This record gives sequence, C-alpha cells and structure tokens, in this order.
Amino acid sequence: MKHYSPILLFFITLIFVSCRENMPVKKESAAADSLEHYMQLSYDSKFSRERQRDFSNKAYRIGIESNNDSLLYKGLYNKIEQDLQYNSDSSRYYLSKLKTLALKIKNEAPLGGYYYLSASYFLPINIDSSFAYYDRSKTEYLKANDSMRAGYSLLMMTDLQRISSDYYGAETTATAALACLKNSGEESYLVAVYNYLGVSYKQLFNYENALKYYRKAYDTAKDSLSKDVVMNNIALIYMDQKEYGKAIKILTKLVAKKSSDTDLEFKAKAIDNLGYSYFLSGDKRGSQYMLQALHLKDSIKDEFGSMASCLHLSEYYLRENPQLARKYAEKAYSLANKLKNTDDKLDAIKFLSKTSASKQESDKLFSEYTTLNDSIRIVRQKAKNQFAKIRYDSKQVEEESLKYQAENAENKLKAEKAKRRNELLLLTISFLVLVGTLFYRLLKSRHEKEKFQEAYNTETRIAKKVHDELANDVYNAMTFASTQNLDKPEKKEALIHSLDSVYLRTRDISRENSPIELGENFPNQLKIMLSEYQNQSLNVLIKDIDTVDWIKVDENKKLVTYRVLQELMVNMKKHSQATLAVIDFSTVDKKIQIQYSDNGIGMPFGKTILKNGLQNVENRIKSIRGTLIFDIQTNRGVKLSFGYPV
Repeated sequence: MKHYSPILLFFITLIFVSCRENMPVKKESAAADSLEHYMQLSYDSKFSRERQRDFSNKAYRIGIESNNDSLLYKGLYNKIEQDLQYNSDSSRYYLSKLKTLALKIKNEAPLGGYYYLSASYFLPINIDSSFAYYDRSKTEYLKANDSMRAGYSLLMMTDLQRISSDYYGAETTATAALACLKNSGEESYLVAVYNYLGVSYKQLFNYENALKYYRKAYDTAKDSLSKDVVMNNIALIYMDQKEYGKAIKILTKLVAKKSSDTDLEFKAKAIDNLGYSYFLSGDKRGSQYMLQALHLKDSIKDEFGSMASCLHLSEYYLRENPQLARKYAEKAYSLANKLKNTDDKLDAIKFLSKTSASKQESDKLFSEYTTLNDSIRIVRQKAKNQFAKIRYDSKQVEEESLKYQAENAENKLKAEKAKRRNELLLLTISFLVLVGTLFYRLLKSRHEKEKFQEAYNTETRIAKKVHDELANDVYNAMTFASTQNLDKPEKKEALIHSLDSVYLRTRDISRENSPIELGENFPNQLKIMLSEYQNQSLNVLIKDIDTVDWIKVDENKKLVTYRVLQELMVNMKKHSQATLAVIDFSTVDKKIQIQYSDNGIGMPFGKTILKNGLQNVENRIKSIRGTLIFDIQTNRGVKLSFGYPV
C-alpha cells in the first residue's frame, strides 16, 4: 500500500493578473487610477468574497465607460477571474468578449491572458481542454517575451499531468517551466517547480533526483511553512526507501515545532506520517500518533486526510484486531466514494477483502478491485497519450498559422515586384555584370580560383537541394492560395495538406542538421526528439532512458546514439507504416544496449538492410566500436539492437 501522498507546495493559488504590465496607460488618467484602485480592492483578502466581487464589477464598469480597449480588457479580465471562483455560468459569455478584445488589441499578452482564463474555466470540466488552453497561453506569453507568465502556465500543465499520473510528461513540462522561471525572482514559483520535479522523480522511483530537487526547493523557500512542507516530502522519500529512522527523525522535529500549530492540516499530516513510519519500523507507538492525527483531521473536517489515516489504521490493525481494521477500511471506502478518489478506494477494497467474513464477499470485492484497477490504468494511459497529442496538435496549429501568414506576406511582395519587373531586371543584369567582373579578377590566382569554385559548388548543391525538395511545392502552394477560394473547406484542406508536406520536409532537413546538447540535458533532448515522431496514428514508447548514466558517456557516442535513433525513426516513418515503435535502453557489463522495434510491414525477404536507407546507421555504430544486430521477420515489423562500451 502506498502511504500518504506527497504534499504539493501550495497548488499555486497566486492571483494571475495579466496585462498590468503589458498595457500601460497614462498615470494622469482618472479612469485608469479608479480601475486600478477597485482591482486592488478585489484582491484584498480582508474583504468578503461578495465584496471582492462587487469591486471587480465596479472596475469592469469603469473599463466600459473609459472607451479605452486596454482598460476595458483589464476590467473584464478581473471580473472573469473573480466570477470563476463562484463557478459563474456567465463566465463563458464574458470569455468570448475577452477574446474579441484581445484580438482587437493585437498583442500576444492579452491573448495569452484569454487562453489562461479559458484553461481555468475548463479545469473542473475537462482536463484535456484545460491542458490545451494552458499550452496555448504559454505560447502567446512566450511570443510577448513574458517568460514568467509562460512559466506559470507550464506549471499548471505540469500539475494536470501529475494528476493523470503522466510523470514522464510532468518532468519534461516542469523542466521547461524551470527554464522560464529561473530568472523571474519569484520564489514561490521556483519552489513549486522544484517540488513538481521532486514528485515526478519520486513516482518514477528515481529517489536520488527526487531528493536533489526537494533540497533545491528547501534552499529556495523563504518562509517556515514552505520549508516544513518540503521536509515532509523528503521524509516520504525515506519511507519509500525503508529508511524509517531518517524519516522519523525529520517528522519528529516537524511535529514538535510550534509554528506548525498555525496550519493544523499540515500538522495532522506530519503526525500521521510519523505514526505510519513508526508502524512500518515495527514500533508500537505508531498507533497513538495515527489515532491522534485522525482525531485532528476529523476536527478540522479534512476528509482527504481522514481517508489516508483510516487506511493507515486499517493496515495497522489487520493482524491484531481484524474487526477494527474493517471499521477503518469501511470509513476509508465511504470517504473515497464521496471524494471520488479511485486510488484510495482501491486500497480500502484491498483491506476490506482481507477482513472479509465470507468467500462470497471476498470474491465480490476482488472483482470490484480488478475492474476498478483496470479502468484506472486505461484512463491514465489514454490521458498520457492525449497530452502528447494536444501538444503536438497545438504545435501544428501554430506552425500552420505562421506559414499561412508568411504566404500572405509573400503574395503581397510578389505583387509589388511584378509592378517593378523591368527595373528589377535591369538591376539584376547590372549586378550580374559587376559580379562577373569581380569573379574574372579573382580567378587570376589559381588558389583563389579553386576556393571560389569550391564555394560555388557548395552553393549550387544547397540551391539544388532547396529547389528540388521545397521550391516547387512552395510556389505551387502560393499559386493555389492566390487563385483558389480558401473559404471552401476542400480548398483550405488542400492548402493545409500542401503546407504540412513542405513543413515536414523542412523540419526533417533542419532536424538532421540541428545542433545537439551533449551535456546534462542530453537525455531530455533525446526524449524530446523521439517523442516528436509520435502522432495520432503512431505511438512511441521510450523505456528506461533514465537508467543510463549519460554523464559518463563520451560526447561522440552520445552524438552517434542521437543520429542513429534519428535515422531509424525517419526510416520507420517513411517506409514501415508502423503504429507502435519501442526504444528500450539498458546498461549491461559497462556496455550500453539500445533495442529498437516496430510493428510495421518489415523488410521484404531477400533485400538487405543497406538498400533500405540504413547504411549510415551501420557506419556510425562502427565508428564508435559498437555492434549492430538485425532481427527481421517478413510482415512482422523490424527489430534491431546496437550497443557500445561506455
């Protein structure tokens, strides 16, 4: 049974007021001063929620009367933010008004604020939609160079992935948030990022990294309660590692601190964890602490906490008092149903089954446990895949939008050039004559002639590659866009398909030649590269990449690993028609082994691998004294492995 889940630092309840910095107004403006005054009052916790909401409505009315779009946006944002705390049915209507204003202002920051509030609106309704809006909010804030708000949106995305048990995804997103927030000076944001990373690594059983980031959170935190929460999380790591003495030492200090009396919910959790640690270490003092914690949690109506305490007590009494164990399991089961907490409900069913009085009841509970456990696993796996798809789709929409804007600009430039064709032609001829004269003089020297010829040949190859692979398709897309009615869905879809093809080939060329980070961030970059090939029709599974000690691997070998896997993924995507690709990493006898497999159409019998575009793979692996093994079965996909000494 898992013990009390890690306490997340402050599920970040900071008020997120967009546009205060991004849309300045004149200080002498009476309307601006009044609006700012009422907005500040709406965030003042000394007033009741009703009064805060009244202040936000006054700020909104001032924005309407000001005839200033920026002021109206700020007032409307403030109103929606307050309304969302009441789950107001009108929030969606005002969100549509906010979007219209954001587009009118033509600035990325207001649009980022709209997407952020939309994510908040969908948070209790649909996690997928909320995640997608946070992702778009992050993108708009990055465009506006507002890394702090972009980082906050990434933090919210991280928490949604954590809730859905997508810990690999949460680690990646939290790392991106850290990059945005590390220079923000916002202590609470950084503490939250480090804590999320600690939680993710703990759930992935990477306790060394979990402790590393929890300690960073502790060093960053300024207030006593934040530090206590981090220490509690560290104690939970030691409990997982069965180092109960270390956990008890930390928790005893937390329980004894007078400052913890100001937050009874945290104090109760610390007492419960202390009692559970005593119990797991074989010390009978555990029951008195767990009972004390349950009493405190019941007194402050902490139902989630009471549920955890009941599970601990049920486990404690299983052997010495099965009837009492069943009593606590029944209470935990009831609370889990009420709170819709499926994980704790599973634990409660397990304890009820162990204290069952009849085989019929035991079989019924086992059936319920199996059904519930299977459904949880399926839902969480779907959530992980959906998060990846949302991020991929969001990126595609953004890229297509940028390309469409570029096409429009190119069409306008083309029309302008057509008007001056004769002038440009004359200028081009003059330029070519001048260049020809310069080349003639430079060719007097044989050495200079050879250098020029080499440069010319290089430019020709590059020009040919771009012309053959991209130019014609780009021109055709431009012509299509300028001659067809794009309001028709089929025409628009055809244009999007054409642009997507150009984009994919451009991205492949860029990816094949892009720089690679070979330092500490190498495994994350490798994961990102492999994950980019995942889409709606292809699932990419990356196994045990973090078990390899990449710090000890030579940079050249990292580069070969990256390029080999990149070529395999490109070859698979082009030829295999696979729906699943698995990349498995391991270290055996100081040798790194990487196994690749897919369920595509495989290699036709009698044809060598080298004829299927994998010559470079073998050459690269040989260059680092590695070995390559192919295992090909007709119509059963491709399976190969390669390895090299560390």
